[in-house]
Amino acid sequence: MLKTAIMPVTKKTASSASDKALIAKLVKQIRNYVLEYGTVKDSEMLEQAIADIQKHHEHQKRKSGQPVIIHPLRVANYICLAGLDAPTVVAAILHDIIEDTTITHKDIKNRYGAWYADIVRGLTKIKFLESPKEGEVDYLEATYQRMLKAMTQDVRALLIKLFDRLDNMRDMESMPRHKQRRISLETLNVYVPIAERLGLTQICQEHTELCFKLLYPKRYNKTLTDIDELKKARIPTINGMRISLQETLEKHNLEYKTINPLFVHPSHRIQEKGPIDHVLEGFRIIVNNSLDCFKALGMIHTSFNVIPLKIRDYISNPLWNGYEGIQTELRIEGEQTCIEIVSEEMLKKNQHGIMAHWQGSPNELADYYKIYLNQLDQMAGDKDVRMLEVMSYVQSDQIQVYSPKGDMFVFPNNATVLDFAYGIHSELGNHCIGALVNPSSVGTTKKRVPRERQLFAGETLLILTDPGVQPREEWLEQVNTSKSRSQIKHALEQQKVISARNYGRTLLERELRKFGVEKGADNWIKSKGIKEALKIEKLSANKFFQEIGLQKRPLKMFLRKYNLLEYQQTGRLKEMLGTEFWENIFGGNKNIFLIEDVKNPLIRLASCCFPIPGDKIRGFICNDQEIEIHVTNCSKLTRKNKRLQQNKIPIDVAWKISKKITRSHIIHFQVIDGKGILFKITKIIKDAGVAIINSETSAKKNKEADIRIKLESISWPVFHKIVVKLRPLKFVKKIWEEFPDSI
Repeated sequence: MLKTAIMPVTKKTASSASDKALIAKLVKQIRNYVLEYGTVKDSEMLEQAIADIQKHHEHQKRKSGQPVIIHPLRVANYICLAGLDAPTVVAAILHDIIEDTTITHKDIKNRYGAWYADIVRGLTKIKFLESPKEGEVDYLEATYQRMLKAMTQDVRALLIKLFDRLDNMRDMESMPRHKQRRISLETLNVYVPIAERLGLTQICQEHTELCFKLLYPKRYNKTLTDIDELKKARIPTINGMRISLQETLEKHNLEYKTINPLFVHPSHRIQEKGPIDHVLEGFRIIVNNSLDCFKALGMIHTSFNVIPLKIRDYISNPLWNGYEGIQTELRIEGEQTCIEIVSEEMLKKNQHGIMAHWQGSPNELADYYKIYLNQLDQMAGDKDVRMLEVMSYVQSDQIQVYSPKGDMFVFPNNATVLDFAYGIHSELGNHCIGALVNPSSVGTTKKRVPRERQLFAGETLLILTDPGVQPREEWLEQVNTSKSRSQIKHALEQQKVISARNYGRTLLERELRKFGVEKGADNWIKSKGIKEALKIEKLSANKFFQEIGLQKRPLKMFLRKYNLLEYQQTGRLKEMLGTEFWENIFGGNKNIFLIEDVKNPLIRLASCCFPIPGDKIRGFICNDQEIEIHVTNCSKLTRKNKRLQQNKIPIDVAWKISKKITRSHIIHFQVIDGKGILFKITKIIKDAGVAIINSETSAKKNKEADIRIKLESISWPVFHKIVVKLRPLKFVKKIWEEFPDSI
């Protein structure tokens, strides 16, 4: 239970005597709290923590001149005032001890246990060992990632961090101006959105106001003056409006607590540079319970002119940050104004989040913030996610959508059906082909939508899947959440790895049979000599298959090096030991990767030149996971452009696709818009004797357009003949073939 408002800022003291008095006061308050709400073991831990910070922070001073020990004690006291549990209080006392002293993570683990050690390390800034400017972002990102991981493992770490930053922001006057600005901007961009997402309105507002004061002191002071002057000028009118509301409720005999005007808060003006044109935000009516909220709504709606489409019921459907209440807009005394109707319990919850009514269960705390923490957890597990992406998620407007079972899911307002599928389960996302929107009883028309379609607030979706569908590169353009992108990237990497292993296994078995070794690759690789060779090379069986599949490890060199195929064992080897055989079969100087399927996940057709079967091509092994294919005359393969070939292994590649195979093709053009373009394109296609099934054209910015043309079923040679004639057209900037899941 929240005991009182957050502790006001402590003014800078001038003497050590007053510092000692403050330390004694804080220690006493913390001890009393832990004694009342904690266990005997908690009290023992507290005494140990107080002793440790007194010992290790001794003689350390803050910029303000105060002893360093005052800061962790104040943060711990905020935790007490917020009504959190005793272990969180102890962790708050220790939160700076690793960063500012010689105490290590291991020391904390030995003295207090793993939970305390992990919480404290998660809140510890990664210091700069050196100070190269280009490395600062990496250190900062590493600190954020560590903090993010700690927060998702236990949300209490996040609350400690918010109070830690609040105390530092209250004590910033002694800091140099450049640090004031840097820390304020970080607070505004990182901690304010997090507090808002957790429903900690009071902390959010104070953080924002302190940032405003430090970043724009002149405008801040003017804002305070303008608000005060507007209040004085508007008080008679505002009082008249409040009395009208009061008389309406009393006329209907509704018991209420208070009716208070809501004034513009200074924090609301940090992004606004213009003059303040109003000071009244609206009125807050506080009643006894949820039912009285709806009664009050009915009373004022029948007594005043209501603004249409402005009613919001957040009691039956709370906002993503836990906000509850009813909002509406009326005309009172001829003036349009907002009305908020809440109970006392709702108000506390809206201002302080779960800290307003939390009864001391960490599980309850985690459950309350479950949706938010689940999203952050996905980001914390992805090393590619930068803090910018996390903040983009944190700051974005949110929408609520539902599963057919009624479970609520929260997504950024630009999320798609595919994001929703991945939000439920990775396998559901990996095989998603679309969804049914608002599926209901039999006989009702069900609307089917594709996976790239945007979500809309309040709708229910039933995800449709196809086991034969797998994620493709273009799916990354169909999602807008970090979790979805991470899952798709992981699935694509797995496809490439599995494909390389399977190809390597098949290739190896094919060559073993030529030497009379009939047992499969999996059995052959288990033999003693092979296992010893792999051990020396530090290779697992799967990694070996993968390197063979990518043609990265020539078989000839490997087998000769370890004498793995002797002619006595193979029977046919002796007569086949010619140089030509070794070069062609065991991958000497002529390693040729044969492309049998353009949709093989092991290969990637380069987006710069878009090769198709029939083109002369070159390949490059990238990151041990895929082979990138270019046409031989690609501009990126010129001597002037060597960036492509850095850290990539060249490999000979060739098409091995049957000329008899026919299929439908979709050609995608990016063109410079103009007259007669579509006619010139379709003429080339028709002159080749090929029918067009359908076409789509969409205009883009910068006088460009996209054209998609679907052709009838034709062979690859015919398709190649058409593309070769289309590529030289002056208005064509790019041309490539699309590979949808089904054509």
